[in-house]
Amino acid sequence: MSPDQTSTLDEAARRLLHANWREGRRSDGVPYAFTCPATLRYRHQWYWDSCFHAIVWRHFDPARARAELRTLLRAGRPNGFIPHTAFWHSPARWRRAPFYGTHTVLGCSATATIQTPLLALAWELVADMSTDDPGFATEALPALRLHYDWLERERDPDDDGLLTIVLPDESGLDDSPKYDGVFGWMRHDRPGHLWLVERHRRLGYDAGKIVERYDEHVEDVLVNVFYALALRALARLDDEQATVYARRAARTEAALLERCLDERSGLFRDLAGRGERPVAVSTWSALAPLALTELPVGVRRRLVEEHLLDGRRYRAPVGIPSVSQEEPSFDPGFSLWRCWRGPSWVNTAWLLVPAMRELGYGEEADRIVGSLAGAAARHGFREYYNPLTGRGLAARGFGFSTLLVDLLRRARIEPSVRSPMMHS
Repeated sequence: MSPDQTSTLDEAARRLLHANWREGRRSDGVPYAFTCPATLRYRHQWYWDSCFHAIVWRHFDPARARAELRTLLRAGRPNGFIPHTAFWHSPARWRRAPFYGTHTVLGCSATATIQTPLLALAWELVADMSTDDPGFATEALPALRLHYDWLERERDPDDDGLLTIVLPDESGLDDSPKYDGVFGWMRHDRPGHLWLVERHRRLGYDAGKIVERYDEHVEDVLVNVFYALALRALARLDDEQATVYARRAARTEAALLERCLDERSGLFRDLAGRGERPVAVSTWSALAPLALTELPVGVRRRLVEEHLLDGRRYRAPVGIPSVSQEEPSFDPGFSLWRCWRGPSWVNTAWLLVPAMRELGYGEEADRIVGSLAGAAARHGFREYYNPLTGRGLAARGFGFSTLLVDLLRRARIEPSVRSPMMHS
């Protein structure tokens, strides 16, 4: 993109984040300051959305980036649990409350469920650009330790280094087809999902009890990739316990490699149920370990060369499809009830594109980012985009699609490298 086009996108992102910014005090007096994902549809604070928002805010207003992450920590409990969703303005109302993973149907200020835990990674990125507040890097270390210790203790019931999710939306990929066979009649778009939530309420969202009794749970690849990345970030932030968290990150990376990698396809498979059955549906989650630089280069290159560069699979005209185009469930358009079934999302590129550059696939990385930037220039920052046409879909003014700003700025810092495969 030209400098003028990049500047225009920057300004549009800045305006959007400002428009979606919310400040105030909860009914109990606790202050909050965060970016809602999109008005009016998504009014609350979501865990990974806030992390992504803060990553973009650091380029425009580092103080707001810090406030966003501090608010996310404030939404948690003293034991280290941080919720998927925090309802700062008022509890979820009767129409939507039954769908949220809350302890009770009404009156809760947050969910009892988790989301993909990238907080320490976002904290490190914001700290790197907080020259006006050098203490930010270490101010939350006790709380961050509690958070990641809670996840290890409560969400790894079989102690294999991999976190478990008990609802599809705990990964952020609510309706992904990879969950269809796992949750069946209780999946996110079916009436049975209400029973799944209620069943978890009765068990207090205790993952150990859920895993012991039922098969509707997943050791999710995407969740564990971000978990490993966050543990690595925490190790870099925490001089005192760096070895502890680096060792835990390495354990999760090794478990992904040893237990989730399908040697035949080169993809990483989620493990479902008590039998830990590999889920053989190709979604972008199966490519996520590309971002783990500690994994063998050959494993990571296969993800790029056999999948991201294959026009029958993930090499689409715009972005990176959320589902392989070879899958029967691939649907590039909008659905009122389901998402993550084909369209391209910006956070997908945000995770995968830098790894492509690092491995030498810079020209393809530029193409992916350029295609998304072009779609955003035409249609605005939408929730997701049709990977075949670039049409903007679903929510307008969607906060974490401004991650394009971060991608474009990083591309200027990390110039494209000629692909070793295409230019050997």
